[in-house]
Amino acid sequence: MRWRKKIHKGRQETGVVEGAFSGWRVILNVDQTKEAGFRRLLQSGGAKVFSGHSVSLFKEATHLFADFSKLKPDDTRVDIAEAAAQGVNCLKPEYIADYLIQDPPPPMESYCLPEAESYLQNNTELGTGVSQKRKALGEMSRVKRSRIH
Repeated sequence: MRWRKKIHKGRQETGVVEGAFSGWRVILNVDQTKEAGFRRLLQSGGAKVFSGHSVSLFKEATHLFADFSKLKPDDTRVDIAEAAAQGVNCLKPEYIADYLIQDPPPPMESYCLPEAESYLQNNTELGTGVSQKRKALGEMSRVKRSRIH
């Protein structure tokens, strides 16, 4: 309901329609039976979802959603640490639904994949390693980050 109101208000004020995931550029590395559903949901909310998950996409992506527990042994697994090192928000897929439902949206830090946590701590606690992409994303999603004074 919150997103429908926001979209309706934006349409009335500016004529521009932005979905819940506008500005997100997403890499998915989840069970194939669930990937199509995530893809449709994200795209319907304005996200760009990449096909595949090669290292070359890390420079363009804002989000990476992965769940290795559901992958088959021979399925390709994305290098989460490398993605996080390049400023991609590496999160559990549960963040997608919670982002839609909760108001305000939950902090991304609570959904960080274990392989990416050290990069998240470096970026949020030190404040110096935050990429421009991460800063812009933080402003878009209005997720508050703690600051060390």
